Amino acid sequence: MVSNGVNIPLVELINAGIEINGERLSAGITFNVTRGEFVCLHGPTGSGKSLALSMIAGILRPTFGEVRVAGDCLNNFTEREMAIVRRSMGIMMQECLLLDNRTILENVMLPSLAAEESYGKARVAAMNALDKCGIADLAQAHPHDLSAGQKQIASVARAIVNDPLLVLADEPCAHLDADNAQHLMDLLGEVSLSNVSVIVASHLQLNPSNIVCRPIMLQGGFR
Repeated sequence: MVSNGVNIPLVELINAGIEINGERLSAGITFNVTRGEFVCLHGPTGSGKSLALSMIAGILRPTFGEVRVAGDCLNNFTEREMAIVRRSMGIMMQECLLLDNRTILENVMLPSLAAEESYGKARVAAMNALDKCGIADLAQAHPHDLSAGQKQIASVARAIVNDPLLVLADEPCAHLDADNAQHLMDLLGEVSLSNVSVIVASHLQLNPSNIVCRPIMLQGGFR
């Protein structure tokens, strides 16, 4: 995923959405995000916050409108093509989905291994990501040993292990107390300071303290 055009947004949704059996899951979603920008998606339940992230990641495909990444329309990408695009993305789902039978280091290595890196390179990249997130000392711990906040930080490390151009975070602070939520948002802000675009979907009016955050309000939820 390489954006060559100076004026081409890294991510662009144009009246995009999904219709099932004649029913739209949300109103058409329109917004764009430039390289290195930090954006928070807000809106009522059903407005399409999580849906937008799923369409950008290619987990769900729009049935109307367009989703563009680096100028390319993803609507008709094959799964193989989409898998290549995802290598330039870091994805944090609502549930952190760390594997309990793997160490934190092994969990963070998974995206690198999926991108066909060698075990050795994946291990080095994972340790670097954990160090950037300040939890290198937890590398040999297991998810059940970690607090909720530490698990979310590990999820950030897993999202950035492949040095992505784009990080998608779906309700990353939903289960955290105020202090841990702010710490996590500031950590994502630090990621964005490295010219990484960050899109956070959140019902919380919470911004990173270390970078400008542009709020986008999604309207017109149907469900």
